[in-house]
Amino acid sequence: MTDKDLAIRIVKLGVTRQREHPGQYIEANADADVKSAGNAAIANSLEFLGKHRVVIDVQPCICEGGMGFKFIIDPTLVEELSDDQAIARKIQAIYGGTQSETSLTVADLLDDCERVTINSVYREDLLTSIRELQVCFDSACYIACLALSGKILEICLKQLMIDHKILFDDSWMIGLLLKKIRESNCPKYIDPSLGNLGNIINQSRIPAVHAKERIPVPSKEQAIMVIHAVVDLARRTIIAP
Repeated sequence: MTDKDLAIRIVKLGVTRQREHPGQYIEANADADVKSAGNAAIANSLEFLGKHRVVIDVQPCICEGGMGFKFIIDPTLVEELSDDQAIARKIQAIYGGTQSETSLTVADLLDDCERVTINSVYREDLLTSIRELQVCFDSACYIACLALSGKILEICLKQLMIDHKILFDDSWMIGLLLKKIRESNCPKYIDPSLGNLGNIINQSRIPAVHAKERIPVPSKEQAIMVIHAVVDLARRTIIAP
C-alpha cells in the first residue's frame, strides 16, 4: 500500500466512523488494511494528515491488537468529504502540491477565518468556498479558481456593507457591489483595482456558468494574482475589519 493509499484509507475510516459517532476518536487499527501497514507507517500518515489539517488530534491507545493510535478528522471536513471520490480528490490534492505558496496562503486564510466571528448568513459559505479554492488550485482547475474567488470576493464586499450599514440586494454581483460601496463614501479603503479584478473573474466565471461557446481559460499566473488579491481583501474585511 502506498503512502497516498494509506492516507485515503485512514480518512475514509475516520469520516465513516465520525458520521456515526460525532466527536469520538477512531482507532486506526479498526481497519484491517490500515492495521497491516504497521504502526510506523500509520504514525507517519497521521502526522502528514495533521500537518495538512485533515486530522486535528492523534492519541496513542491500546487496541485489541496491542498499541496503536486513535484520531479525529476535522469535523468541518466530515460533510465536505461526502463520498469516496471526494476523499480521494482531497488526498490527491494534498499529495499534488499543497506546499505551494498560494495554496499555503489560502490554507492560512481558512485557519484565520475559522477563528473569527463572521456574519452567520455567510460564514459556512465563505469557509466552504475557501476550502474548495485550495483544492481547485492544487488540482490546476483555474476556471473554478476564478469562479470561487469571485464568490469569496462578493462575500467580503457584502460583509463590508453589513459592517458599515450599507444597504444592498443579495443578488448583486461584484460590479454593482463596488459601485454602491464607493457611492456610500465608505470609510474603509477599497483598492481601486478591484474593479479590474472583477472583470478578470467575470471573463471566466460568467461563460463557465452560462455555458457560452468560448470560455477564456485563465493561466496559472492569472489564478495566482486573483487569489492573492482576494485573500488580501478577505484579511482586510473579515480578519481585521
